[in-house]
Amino acid sequence: MPKLTWGTVEYYISRLTSTENNPPQRIDICNQNLTDNDAIRLADALLHCSGDSSSRRGSTLKMLRLRGNNITSKGFLAICEAIGGVADSTSALEELDMGYNAVVSNIDDFAFAMYLLFSAAPKLKHLDLAGNKIGLTNDGGRNLIGEILTLNEHCGGRLETLNLSHNFLCDRAAIHLAEAMMIMDLKSLKRLNLSLNYIGVRGAEALAKVVASNSPLEHLLLTYNSLGDSGAELLASALKTNDTLLELNLGYNRITSVGMKALRMAVYDTSSLNSLVTSNHSVSIFFYGYCVDEDFNYRGCTKEQLHEMDQILRINALPKHYPGLPPVPQLKLAFRLRQRFDMKYFQHIDRKHMPEVLRFVSAHVGG
Repeated sequence: MPKLTWGTVEYYISRLTSTENNPPQRIDICNQNLTDNDAIRLADALLHCSGDSSSRRGSTLKMLRLRGNNITSKGFLAICEAIGGVADSTSALEELDMGYNAVVSNIDDFAFAMYLLFSAAPKLKHLDLAGNKIGLTNDGGRNLIGEILTLNEHCGGRLETLNLSHNFLCDRAAIHLAEAMMIMDLKSLKRLNLSLNYIGVRGAEALAKVVASNSPLEHLLLTYNSLGDSGAELLASALKTNDTLLELNLGYNRITSVGMKALRMAVYDTSSLNSLVTSNHSVSIFFYGYCVDEDFNYRGCTKEQLHEMDQILRINALPKHYPGLPPVPQLKLAFRLRQRFDMKYFQHIDRKHMPEVLRFVSAHVGG
């Protein structure tokens, strides 16, 4: 018998159909040009029984990653049918990554596959459907997105992360998604990735309402869209009533120093000490150091000021990286009283210098 290469579809099919009592709990077959036929063969292997046992070999599978292949809705349906049939009651599956395939080539097959998936896998926490061109379906992906969220809630609402990036969703789908999130009041969803989706100001306005509602969402990724300064200002306003969001990623959104200033005021409003204390102390806003002001004196902002703002937007994350620091509100007061915000004390800080920094903060805060 020829030796099988680890990580190939043949390797995992062999493991699943073996008589040995060690079926895989993780299957990772990414970027290997798998076709529907390969997916169907893998699905059949998931349903395989061991000897006289009625237990399916795929019943203990917790992670299935088939990212970057050529699987259409036909192969996806076969996989979800297998997930639905691996156990008498429920599947152990917690993570499914079907990113960068073509699983919505047939909308009816995709919808039925999602129904089977959520019905059979109540432990499913992480779903990745990036790069499947959901937004290019007849209705711009609105119904499919609504179907995903509705099925998740109907089957217990366990989904924690949802990746819909690079799906051509645009504003209409983003609005539909945001409205569905508001209506369903999703309790479990913690991470939502909507990057690379041509979302503009209208979509940002709808998502800002979700943020303002203080939903349980902790990570919102919106990189490579078209939010602009208006979208940044809407999200900045929403952050004033939110204390659950931990990460807001806005890199490459045609945002200038105007939008950055609005966001800065949301997390570090120095107009008064009261405003400073009531600023948002939970979210860290990431730009990857990118701002579309080509001339750094444009709009009266120097390169150094932009760099300072970019760092201020991350101030809420400081205690996570340096556990010995005082609470964020106290840090902000210390920096404000010092008159000039200077992050150099915290960049690549050596632990041996930490007592010195803490003494400085303590001197300004009073404990």
